Amino acid sequence: MRLGVAIVGFALLFLVILAGCIESSKELRVYAGAGLKKPMDTVIKEFEKKYGIKVIPNYGPSGGLYAQIVEGQPCDVYFAADWKYIEMLKEKGKITESRKFLKDFEVLVVSKTGDSKGIKSHEDLTKEGVVLAVADPKAPVGAYAERALKNLGIWEEIIEKDNLKARPSTANQLAIMVKNDEVDAALDYRSVATMYGLKYVEIFPHNLTGEIIFGIGIIKDGNKDLARKFVEFVLEHIDEFTKYGWEAYERS
Repeated sequence: MRLGVAIVGFALLFLVILAGCIESSKELRVYAGAGLKKPMDTVIKEFEKKYGIKVIPNYGPSGGLYAQIVEGQPCDVYFAADWKYIEMLKEKGKITESRKFLKDFEVLVVSKTGDSKGIKSHEDLTKEGVVLAVADPKAPVGAYAERALKNLGIWEEIIEKDNLKARPSTANQLAIMVKNDEVDAALDYRSVATMYGLKYVEIFPHNLTGEIIFGIGIIKDGNKDLARKFVEFVLEHIDEFTKYGWEAYERS
């Protein structure tokens, strides 16, 4: 009898150890808008350290990541820089759970050259010889910027004067161009400008850009339990994001 109890006890212990090994060998695939990279990398490192779970991040334009998910690329949780992509994935039945995450703003950032040219507001973007960068509209940062400039009534003039010289695909690429003095000015997220230590001279309100809301979606065909654990961990460490200029989303 004692031998039988011992065998059962050993078997249970083996199963617990095996379950722990299986859990630690799991991988979590996180898709996130490129602008989130710096704080997200920090949170991922802490998550891996605490839970022993390998996290594989995929950073890029939110629209491009959305397309990958629609095509069936493996993903467990998606952090989008535009809430519309979460809604679109819901409509396609790709997401089981979602929540609004962060709020951000578009700002006008200037390089050293732009500063020397006296660029102080959006009104200066129509001056002769200004070198402006606005992201590709497939990236939310580009779509918001274009909408703001159109609402301000200066988009067509910027195009006519050939002041729009670059349309990179991510917010980070915009920031690097400004930091390297490759352009005079760009419209970028306040959070990204803060990360890169860039000077910004104007903040565009949401009535010009539309609401800039970052969202989280747990993918239907992914590891939902592990995704929920990671989302909970991210929310517990939201200060990693807000210190760069984002605001935590609060329901009204």
